[in-house]
Amino acid sequence: MKRTSYPRSVTRSFKVATVASIATAGLLWASMQQGRTLRTSQALRELPSTARAVLRIDTRALERSAAARTLIEAFVAEEQLSEIQTICGLDPLAALSEATMWVRGPADQPFQSIGLMLRGRAADASTLVECHRLLVEARGGSIVRLEGPPGPVVASRDGRSAIAVLDDRTIVTGSVRTVTELMAVRRGTVPALSERPRMATLWPRVNAGASVAAALEPPKHWKAALERVATLGDQASAMQGLRSIGLSVQSGSTQTLVVYIDVDDADLAAQGATVIRAWAMSPPKSVQVPWTDVVRSARVQVRERTIVVTLDVSSLAEAR
Repeated sequence: MKRTSYPRSVTRSFKVATVASIATAGLLWASMQQGRTLRTSQALRELPSTARAVLRIDTRALERSAAARTLIEAFVAEEQLSEIQTICGLDPLAALSEATMWVRGPADQPFQSIGLMLRGRAADASTLVECHRLLVEARGGSIVRLEGPPGPVVASRDGRSAIAVLDDRTIVTGSVRTVTELMAVRRGTVPALSERPRMATLWPRVNAGASVAAALEPPKHWKAALERVATLGDQASAMQGLRSIGLSVQSGSTQTLVVYIDVDDADLAAQGATVIRAWAMSPPKSVQVPWTDVVRSARVQVRERTIVVTLDVSSLAEAR
């Protein structure tokens, strides 16, 4: 067979083009990965370091995730959603693209107050601010405008309920102190949650690809209480040496959620996993229906010093 030879300049151009194409593809992939990482870790940069617990709900993903909808319905009172719909004329889940709630406080009062950051989908920031005013007035209160270094805040006269606009689609609400603290984080004058090592490690793991994600770093006295509650008979606690707890419902999940329990070392993780498996075989009497079915569904793994528990929550929907 006759071989065709090409001039060296053509061969060199082909090699350069191939290398350039591979480099471009690599840059695009790296950019996409960086974008995912930034989105996954966004709450760490936006929330204050005083946040002890964080819950994020991607309301758009709820449409594709039966497990996430079931979990929200189990914990969010229907009357709260109905009040917003009645007074503001908004369906909260349809009006929002994302809701992030956090519990904040100093070391001696770690659960002092709650903050809520809302990003609009069918509603913009001005519509959400107006809804806040209507809710305050419906409860017999009135609002005032406050000016401070972080920026303007609209608040109830007692200071217990405040709201501020972060951009044309995003608002933050909570007490005056909670709202101004988050605004100060955005200005770079107050430390962000990314400076808390355990939350900074746990949050990206539970938030990646999730429609619902939650993380808790309990204070010392809570850890002791949780260890006692999680004891099975005379056996060791499932949460001995507890450091943090995470929860994740992946987008599109039909019936499962995953719980991450971080403890001090691998031996304690193996010990805790044994206790949880025993619960799955025979749920404690304190667990009520339909949660007994959830406990029985537990599939337990150990990854170094983390206990990973996968649960089927479909029974919660069937019980409603």
